[in-house]
Amino acid sequence: MSDSVKKWHEMQEEKKSTQTATSAGTFIYESPDGGETVTRRPFDMGIEGREVIQHPTSVLKKKAYRLLVEYDEDVIRMAAKILDIGE
Repeated sequence: MSDSVKKWHEMQEEKKSTQTATSAGTFIYESPDGGETVTRRPFDMGIEGREVIQHPTSVLKKKAYRLLVEYDEDVIRMAAKILDIGE
């Protein structure tokens, strides 16, 4: 094999290792509905690896209203204090 071919193969190997190093820990962020739901997935993985990082506001509001209906005000205030203080 000629020197130029060997050099080309070496350059290709270096390129692969550089791409792998820079894509590690990198995420792709996607929003199929214009920002309501946000998902992320690792750069080197397909859509099966995505996770939801922001739920739609409407879903969160429904859960919040359910919380307000099911529990008294004192319980909700105590939960809010626990969240604020971190106890």
